[in-house]
Amino acid sequence: MNRPSIECLHLFADEYAKSGELGDLRNHNMVLLDIGEWEEAKHNFIKIINEEEYSGEGDFINLGMIEWFLGNTSSAIHFWRRSINTEFAACPGAPDTPLVLWYAGQRLNDKKLIKESLKKIKRYWKVTDYGAFSGWMGTVAIAGLLMDKVPANVFLYQWKEQEGSLEHRRSCRANFWVGMKCLEEGDETTGVSYFKAAFSGPKIIIGEYEYFLAKWEYSKLTGENLWIVSDKP
Repeated sequence: MNRPSIECLHLFADEYAKSGELGDLRNHNMVLLDIGEWEEAKHNFIKIINEEEYSGEGDFINLGMIEWFLGNTSSAIHFWRRSINTEFAACPGAPDTPLVLWYAGQRLNDKKLIKESLKKIKRYWKVTDYGAFSGWMGTVAIAGLLMDKVPANVFLYQWKEQEGSLEHRRSCRANFWVGMKCLEEGDETTGVSYFKAAFSGPKIIIGEYEYFLAKWEYSKLTGENLWIVSDKP
């Protein structure tokens, strides 16, 4: 998985064909997303959403993200809005929907959307002293950064996860959002460096939507194509 390949695609496709489990189809979709096969991944996520007994925030966020990559921004925002009403969220009580809406508002320069998202994000941040926290607070921590309630160095380097794989995933998320704050402040060069850091870790981070958004922003800002299978001509 460190380098997406045709063999990797076949592996997950075969697993799904054998099991019929939607979790295996999700795994296959992560590789499709990683190489830019947007249309096939879109079809699969629609299938997952239609067949899953309970809806998950992540499926709608990923489907919206694909629409975003395809240039269908209105559809992307539609799916991101729908994600807030799903049964399962990665961070219970603080769904990521306002975060991706803030992202969309920033990239579209949509002041109304930014204001709407910040209004929701403010409800998450009930921390009176960020210095009293030593661990990662997920979406709540990101809310604090976007609202300028916590310094970037604390957000990036002090709120660590103890488990290695979780720390890699936290670092991916943290670097992406610091990169977005850099763009908000007009510092594109520094933003690009944070985006690269976000997607450059061990492949376990492929489970975070920020991994793909970081690759997207880096590709758009540098012109470098990161959406190629390693063994394609």
